[in-house]
Amino acid sequence: MKIGKLLPAILAIAVTGLLYACSNEEPIAPTEPSGTSKVRIGMSVDEWELSDKVLEEAVFEGLDRILADFEVKTQIMVSKASDQYENNLDALAKENDLVISAGLKMAPLVARMSEKYPDRKFVILDGKVELPNVRSVEFRENEGAYLMGVIAGSMTKTGKVGFIGGMELPVTRRYQAGFIAGVMSVNQVAGNLMIEGTMIKYSGSYTDSSKVRSLAADLYSQGADIVMHAAGMSGEGLYEAAEDMGMLALGSERDEASAYPERAEVIIASVVKNAGKYAYDAVKDVLEGSFTQGLVSSGIKEGGIMISDTLHPDLEENEELLLLLQSVEGDIADGTIVVPEDPEELEAINPASND
Repeated sequence: MKIGKLLPAILAIAVTGLLYACSNEEPIAPTEPSGTSKVRIGMSVDEWELSDKVLEEAVFEGLDRILADFEVKTQIMVSKASDQYENNLDALAKENDLVISAGLKMAPLVARMSEKYPDRKFVILDGKVELPNVRSVEFRENEGAYLMGVIAGSMTKTGKVGFIGGMELPVTRRYQAGFIAGVMSVNQVAGNLMIEGTMIKYSGSYTDSSKVRSLAADLYSQGADIVMHAAGMSGEGLYEAAEDMGMLALGSERDEASAYPERAEVIIASVVKNAGKYAYDAVKDVLEGSFTQGLVSSGIKEGGIMISDTLHPDLEENEELLLLLQSVEGDIADGTIVVPEDPEELEAINPASND
């Protein structure tokens, strides 16, 4: 029997961000849903997640599963500017039993709302709030990036690979650290160049694809033949540069070859963040009366981080490398390999030698 048969729910979704102009307008209040319900669930995301769209899409995939499995009805709230986040969270908390938010910038707002409404439950994805009615979900992106580093370090023909980040936030630094560690594990020469910083670039944005394209062209011109990005939607600029220069790239957050099928020929693989699973699990737990607060850390072992289903033919046909990746995944999952979370930890890595 589907869980949806146990208890009906209303899903209120607040889509907030800078996709809409006119910041002086009042936020749109959620419409009253039809039907009756004992449990109501609201969702809000921050401007990084919406301007980037990557995590937002993953969460909405989870909500699609909720709609299918729990037979819920939807209620949509749309914000028109970032200065409406707090008002929208407040409105959601007043009307809903569970409020789901996504993004680091939402953390202080979730903290305030959870204290204001102690009888409500909150979930924050990609953020951390330590309060008794909040579940925080953080992802170990560094583990997926390590796998991308193993791919890059193994497949490079020039002995040089690169990395492009968006804003220098903890999540991006986790990607950077994991990627370099993975490269170092199979290719010391390429890894050393990255530790020296010569093959690392930051665009300062998750939306400026032209800047990423320029940075990628620079890395390729320096001799890199594979570059990974953790720059959100602006990562498309990397794929454009790879096409221009006949090089290869690695993506992050979602299956980028599937998202950009016209660029798939230059995308080897991507790190996929399964954020939708945690939106789904939170709703399921509320419906079953088993919701718990606290920090949830999710990586390869828990199924929160994985390699994309879509693989470049050069990787898909490399049986030896695929077997290595499978082995490394197992070693990360069982703790044999502990992946650094920040580039400052890289000095502790014992790199493999290239004999």
